[in-house]
Amino acid sequence: MARGGGTLVVVLLLRLVLFVGAYGALPWLIGEARYVSLETESDSASDIHLLPSVSHARTRSLPQGARLARAVHRSFVQSISAPSILFCVAVEESLILLVLVFLEHIYLHGPTLLLQWRISLTAVILCIGLWLPLCASALLCFGGARGRWVSTRAVASLSLFVGWCWAFLRVPLPSVMTHTTSGWSGAILARTAMIGVSLIGVLSGSVAAGAICDSYEMMVRRRRRWGEQDVAATRTSFQRTVTELQVKRAAANDVEAELEAGGARSSWSRWWYRSQKDRELAVLRSEIMGLSAMANAMRSDLEHQEAQERRVRYARTWPGYVVLLGGYLFSAYCLARLVQCLLNLLIFGYELNSTRDLVSTCLAQIMRLLGLQVDVAAWSPRISFLMVGGLIVMRLRKILGGLSSAIQSVSTGISTQLLVLFTAQVLCIYVLAALIQLHAGASTATDKSMLLSSLPEFQRVFGRVFDIAFLACASATGAARWYAWHADVSLHRG
Repeated sequence: MARGGGTLVVVLLLRLVLFVGAYGALPWLIGEARYVSLETESDSASDIHLLPSVSHARTRSLPQGARLARAVHRSFVQSISAPSILFCVAVEESLILLVLVFLEHIYLHGPTLLLQWRISLTAVILCIGLWLPLCASALLCFGGARGRWVSTRAVASLSLFVGWCWAFLRVPLPSVMTHTTSGWSGAILARTAMIGVSLIGVLSGSVAAGAICDSYEMMVRRRRRWGEQDVAATRTSFQRTVTELQVKRAAANDVEAELEAGGARSSWSRWWYRSQKDRELAVLRSEIMGLSAMANAMRSDLEHQEAQERRVRYARTWPGYVVLLGGYLFSAYCLARLVQCLLNLLIFGYELNSTRDLVSTCLAQIMRLLGLQVDVAAWSPRISFLMVGGLIVMRLRKILGGLSSAIQSVSTGISTQLLVLFTAQVLCIYVLAALIQLHAGASTATDKSMLLSSLPEFQRVFGRVFDIAFLACASATGAARWYAWHADVSLHRG
């Protein structure tokens, strides 16, 4: 067993690597967030809550030395902000929990790992319940307006955060846990895990239903194939709408700047008496909301048409055939997951520590036929952990797109920052829920995990919540796709 000092150095180095890696991933993530929020770099250039810009990661015309100097200058001088630091801390603290579980299996110093585990677990819970919601409330209320209605926006931000805290404390504890048996810290962990497991169930359920519907379209329905002219026309309309949207956003920013420059009136007078500029700003925001909804719909159509054309062309090759077959197998897994949830609710129940997963059991039997000895109880949560993670990654862009539409209806110019914070929130929640699920396998293994033993049991405590959320969201997604199919058929017949 390694000494405590060496283990501490290893953990600290890994923390530094994860933090730097999270900061390095910000340009890509911000690019995705700006894509789904239909923002350009200049849209948020005047925002006080700037995140690292993606331009330094995409500039190729400058010499290599100049590009490196520009990247260092822009990343470490101009772009250090509260949201960016909070994102990096949330990613580092959540991923280090998984790393600590791995380090425990290679028999590093146990007490040092346990201390680091408690610190990071507390930090993750604080990120989910306190830091990320507080920062999001401030961004949502203040946005890019630095001088208008400061006191009113501060009260609104505080009200949002207090409302979140009240809702968090109202989350019911699982039936097998009480304040007396779990304590205050255990109750906070259970409530955080309850939110996390519910969110993971919703996300994975929507992806599972979407994958099944996609395979059904490819195999049975044989929907209309879009030609190159149709795709080009849709792309032109989308680009025209996005250009008009950017013009309206620039006009709204100009009007806001004029109101801030001549802001002699108080917040209450602005509330009771709306000037011509206030009415003009309200009209522009209404137009921005409409154009944003139209652009999002056009983008969805364009992505669907392009993806269908790519699938059709790629499926004619041998690698494409293999990928298509893999998609069908993944849809079969999603269908088996739905059946598993139904069986858990109707037959198996949740009294046991871990109900065997159908897919994991089948894979274990195949491995045994190949001469490999595997522990089904230990490997089932790990396979589910990887599968659910894949489901969330596949759905992330659509999740961010839907959230962006909701944010744009409240405020403009802050979607990118809020989407980045939401991604950090989802990652923290997923890691916490995944660790609780891994505890199900660790509790039945011969070598008990000292770290995972501090978490509640998944199947007995949160299994019913996950299955209900999974089935409910999968049913809603399937119903929405069915309605879209019938609307499409009616449109083509008409």
